Amino acid sequence: MGSKGNPVQVFQKKLGRARDKLKKAVLQTLSPQTGKTTPIFIVGSGRSGTTLLTRELDKSWQVKLYNEGDPAAFNSMYRLLDLSIVESLVQKSPAPVTLFKPILDTCQAQNFLARFPNSKIIFAFRHYNDVINSSLKLFGRTNRLDHVRGWVENDFSEFAVAPPPAKTKTFISDRWNPTLTQEEGGALFWLFINWLYYDLELHQSDRVHLVRYESLVSNPRKEFEALTEFMGIAFEERMIKDIYASSVKKSSSPGMNETLRADCEQLYQKLSRDASR
Repeated sequence: MGSKGNPVQVFQKKLGRARDKLKKAVLQTLSPQTGKTTPIFIVGSGRSGTTLLTRELDKSWQVKLYNEGDPAAFNSMYRLLDLSIVESLVQKSPAPVTLFKPILDTCQAQNFLARFPNSKIIFAFRHYNDVINSSLKLFGRTNRLDHVRGWVENDFSEFAVAPPPAKTKTFISDRWNPTLTQEEGGALFWLFINWLYYDLELHQSDRVHLVRYESLVSNPRKEFEALTEFMGIAFEERMIKDIYASSVKKSSSPGMNETLRADCEQLYQKLSRDASR
């Protein structure tokens, strides 16, 4: 019987997680940071390693996490609640860092920075092949295509709280047509979300940290040391204990027209260059 199914080891892991959770709560109680926390928002396209980031960072007592499924900060559609509610959570946070994962609200990144003067942004990206393949598998084959169709047909009304630039709406609309495949819909989704890093001028802010998934899993120590320094918390060895590079280029390249593939490759290379600086 493998270790995964060994009842003793399963129990030990559960006990370990419960012990860590209790220890974290005690440390936050003994060292309250009420009114002094740094709000940090993890954004980017889904399936880009944001779950890995939150899972590992949440191991630290220095982090109070509000994940996208937490009803205290998010609605049933995984959208961040009104920023006045977020502000109340920040004000009463017991940890040095209060971490939110509003990836469906990436378009609001500048709103976060404006509302919370000491806040920071972590923008995660991943190679388009793996994101497209993973998205189609997890969210359904038509999910991304339906999203893009809705954007074009409704003039991007989904982003009314923080409208994208006209040039980006034109870019997506020009490449849209009803005959696109599910993979091509995924490519347009990836392009739109990741272009927000530049459209919102996040690349010009020292309050924004760009994270490349491939670097994160291939050199986790270097990446997490840089990330925790940016966040203002201590690096801990256990943050990188369960990180492996086996998910990189795991599946075959999704089929798409050459124009979209060239667009994706150009943006991926641009992001990769900026992430390495």
